[in-house]
Amino acid sequence: MISTLKTAVGGKLALPGLPPALRNNLSLLLGLAVAITAAVMLYLWQDQASYKPVFGAREKVAASDMMSVLEAEAIPYRVHPESGQVMVPSGELGKVRMLLAAKGVTAQLPAGLELMDRNDPLGVSTFVQDVRFRRGLEGELAQSILTMDAIASARVHLAIAKSSSFVAGAGDQSSASVVVAVKPGRQLSNEQIAAIVNMVSSSVANLSPARVSLVDQAGNYLSSRVDLSEGFDGQVQGDAASKHYTDAVRSNVNELLGPVLGANNFKLSVTADVDNDKVEETQEKYGEAPKVTSEAMREEMERNRMAMGVPGTLSNRPPQAADPAAAAPADGAAAAKPDDGSARKNATTRQYAYDRAITQIKRSRGRLKKLSVAVVLNNAVAANPKVGYTPAELANIEKILKGGLGIDAARGDVLTVSSLTFPAAPVAQEWWQERDNVVDMTSYGGYALGAVLAYFLLARPLLRALTGRLAPQPPLMPAAPALPGMPGGAAAAGAGTTAALPAAGAPVAGALAAPVAAAGAPQAMPVVPLLENYDLPPAGSAVDVMVDHLKVLAGKEPERVAEVVKQWVQKKHGRAE
Repeated sequence: MISTLKTAVGGKLALPGLPPALRNNLSLLLGLAVAITAAVMLYLWQDQASYKPVFGAREKVAASDMMSVLEAEAIPYRVHPESGQVMVPSGELGKVRMLLAAKGVTAQLPAGLELMDRNDPLGVSTFVQDVRFRRGLEGELAQSILTMDAIASARVHLAIAKSSSFVAGAGDQSSASVVVAVKPGRQLSNEQIAAIVNMVSSSVANLSPARVSLVDQAGNYLSSRVDLSEGFDGQVQGDAASKHYTDAVRSNVNELLGPVLGANNFKLSVTADVDNDKVEETQEKYGEAPKVTSEAMREEMERNRMAMGVPGTLSNRPPQAADPAAAAPADGAAAAKPDDGSARKNATTRQYAYDRAITQIKRSRGRLKKLSVAVVLNNAVAANPKVGYTPAELANIEKILKGGLGIDAARGDVLTVSSLTFPAAPVAQEWWQERDNVVDMTSYGGYALGAVLAYFLLARPLLRALTGRLAPQPPLMPAAPALPGMPGGAAAAGAGTTAALPAAGAPVAGALAAPVAAAGAPQAMPVVPLLENYDLPPAGSAVDVMVDHLKVLAGKEPERVAEVVKQWVQKKHGRAE
């Protein structure tokens, strides 16, 4: 098969303009060129993949300083054509980073308040000083934000309002904007967002957290996820409170039913209705009956009044003495008290008030309003799998769960326990039936098939060709004298040639493969194997078939065929050139 393929390929690639030696070995040279090209490409790919960047793409590092240090230390490096990062072999990455740190070549952080340390000989204006202070404060805040583990880079922009002796309007307030780049695979939590916003607002005078905007590299408005109007409570922000109640219920149910029924023999669903509204309530209550809180009594008495009034009038006369006869009552009652001219006055003041109770209630966010829990049990693990759980058993389990979960009917909590027949667990597949293993085995089989084809179609023909050309040629042995009566004696006693054109293919092969030099030749000629790589026609083939085969041989090996014919001619005429 391989010889036929080589014959077909060789016949197609036979070019009359090429030298015979190059034309005969053209297929081998092409295969060798393909193998060398594949090896070079594989080496270049592996060599390119082994280089890693020294610093990240967002880290500001002086590339010229870095390359100067690497050249001084004779360390190979490359520059990425797109990002411009300096890359070194992965095996020397740690060494290079330590070397650059020792030389002082590190990632440049944003400049901080060290900008204020600049000394200008002629002095600077107030505007320049304000700009330097603002830039320094922005750099300090950026450095503080970069200390967080999830932050890759950060930039801070401050708009600081100018102070004035007059009352500032609402539009003269300070504001800030922060842009952060999060590391791949990381995410900022609500608590971290609140920490960044509060840190920036507390670093600038008269800057409220509501006027700080936080944005990530994808354009997400992170500061809108937290409410900092009245402090921050990380446990009740967003869905954290609902998740907290749900996880607590799941944990309690798993601890109660897991050891008894098994982890895969029950299913649980929990829904927690959480009130995230913040409520402030003030209650004032009064008592039923009023009570005296204070009482004041006043009494006045005046004796022996003096004559007062306008002189000459009746009002200015002194009181007259009482007449005992006239004053005595007709019915003999007790005599009335005579008027002694005294005056008396009484006054009482009382203050009443009701009992009053004032209650101030502040309800925080994240209050549990209602809890709904549904538990489904597997009938296969019941005492009687055919019947399943009885109502009494379900009621007992429900009672246990109510006590363990703190179900409050007055609050509206709902707990449902039922039983169903779970489907049978799928049978585990054998290792050779798993999809990943099938894909791996297929890829390994493809690699093995490629290696076998490469050996039979490329490596083996090359090895055979090299072995045939580099193997030492056996020396030419003189022909043994033919004895009378022996087979072939008449032919040997003839003109000195072995055969002109035998009728069978085997004599032709013997004549072409090992021509015998004439007796008495001055120099023995080496025997060159000609037909080792070609299939000969079977013995007894027709003359036309052998002639066609000889034509093919003559087209492929013209020099060697000419040498054989030349030897035949020399043997026939009994001379050597």
